[in-house]
Amino acid sequence: MLNKIDFVWSTIKGYSSLYPLYNYMKTNGLNVTINKVYKLGLRNRKLVKNLSKLIIIAYDQPLVRLEKSGWEGEFIYIEHGLSPMKYYTYKYDFFHRATLLFYPGEVFKRKMEKINPNFKNGLLGGYPKIDSLLEIKINKTELCHKYNLDELKPIILFAPSWGGKRNKNAGIHNAKYLQNIKNLIIIPHSADYQLAKKYKAIVPKEGSINDFLQLSDIIISDVSSVLAEASIIGKKVIQLILSTYPGCFPEKDKRKDGIWVAEEIIKYEEENTNRIERPFKIPYLDEDWDFGNSSKPENVEKTIESTVKSINELRPLQQKWKEQSCYKPDGKTSERMTKMITQFIETGERIQVI
Repeated sequence: MLNKIDFVWSTIKGYSSLYPLYNYMKTNGLNVTINKVYKLGLRNRKLVKNLSKLIIIAYDQPLVRLEKSGWEGEFIYIEHGLSPMKYYTYKYDFFHRATLLFYPGEVFKRKMEKINPNFKNGLLGGYPKIDSLLEIKINKTELCHKYNLDELKPIILFAPSWGGKRNKNAGIHNAKYLQNIKNLIIIPHSADYQLAKKYKAIVPKEGSINDFLQLSDIIISDVSSVLAEASIIGKKVIQLILSTYPGCFPEKDKRKDGIWVAEEIIKYEEENTNRIERPFKIPYLDEDWDFGNSSKPENVEKTIESTVKSINELRPLQQKWKEQSCYKPDGKTSERMTKMITQFIETGERIQVI
């Protein structure tokens, strides 16, 4: 049995995805650490000497850096969001090397089964960050005063996925269509913080937007995890229809090494993914991650007006993807994951905790 479990991260989003589980384990007496892995190998040498032979990651970047620094061992993978739209989810070798991989929801499991039907190391886990989203209590009046919002009117949150650095029509740049919207909060993806300055965006601490999800009435995004997160707490969403989404087919993948999926499958997806006809098609699956209330960016003001009229109603498609994207969002995700991880460490068995 391992004496210690080490969480490792190298991005803000990776940290915020892992921290709730780490904190639960620590609070319940497990010997755990959470460590930043740096770009420069020299800074990782001391860390490598003290790491256990089992680490928990939410991105492959820290894994690559540690292995380059001489660390050898196994890893548990926890997904860093609830969106199955990105083509790289389960596309690369490292996913299939995971000694234990947690699917955030049923749709992710279907995606892996399509890509690698022989994969046996996956369990349904959910997303630990949802626990804190469900638990958090906000002072609406205080927050509205702080951010100059009218608490008696619907509050609109724009929280796009990443991609602003690659494409002037992606991610945070669609804030230009929202400049006339009142009671607006703009929160960029952590990768686009610098680009967000001209849009007067709010940059939350530690990459968490939970306070703002709870505060807002309508959440606007594209293919970001926040669509599912907002749906879990009963908020209305508007999904932006874009011609391309960074990290999604038919955009070409810049990474050429470590590809697990067969080249002909990737080529088929790239050639047959028509974002005009099916803007929310999930890679490798004949399914659409469509929440049932979408808009082109230039029409988003009108869509907001119509959405306000049904602000307390979750339509069937939104309900569907709320359930399919996140396994059991009941505030006990970290508890279940801890049981499955400790069970695996103690017995070597991967047993689903319901």
